[in-house]
Amino acid sequence: MFGFIMKTNTFITLSTATANVGVLVGLVFLIFEIKQNSAIALSEIRQERTLSIINEYTAYARDEQFNSLLHRAIDNADFDSVSNNEWGQIRHYELARGFRLEDVFFQYQEGLIDESAYRFSIAMAASRTPLWKWLRIPDPNPKFRAAIKSYMEDSDYKESNFAIFFKKWSEGKISPSKGLGSPFVFE
Repeated sequence: MFGFIMKTNTFITLSTATANVGVLVGLVFLIFEIKQNSAIALSEIRQERTLSIINEYTAYARDEQFNSLLHRAIDNADFDSVSNNEWGQIRHYELARGFRLEDVFFQYQEGLIDESAYRFSIAMAASRTPLWKWLRIPDPNPKFRAAIKSYMEDSDYKESNFAIFFKKWSEGKISPSKGLGSPFVFE
């Protein structure tokens, strides 16, 4: 009889241990799935927000006149030909660009976008930084700004022609966005 009780206790102990291991494995998988779903949901929310902002501001870019303005000002660096109202249009366009590039930064930080898109976006943001400072573009994320700064401080960094031309042109010129003072301006 004692042998039977011993076998029953051993069986109960092994069953309990197996059940506990099963519960533990289930919890590990549940935690992993919750983290994955949370990251995906957060990414979708941010992307929708960013797309909304982009759609709003890039409406300016949908007409031939505005495309001509961008070509004149950005591609040809003919900054003197741009009126204050046109600088306002460019500011909105660049605001949307900043949010789009910051979203790529965020996606990369979450492991949801590859490094080539990230490097391209950081390089684009670095080339636009003088323009963004001058136009008083709000900084969407201090970590994004830090990543741009780190990129620009790298020994392999080469300043873009656009940034060089714009910085030289804008020296001493007052931004048409001067009254838009935001504490979150790119520094």
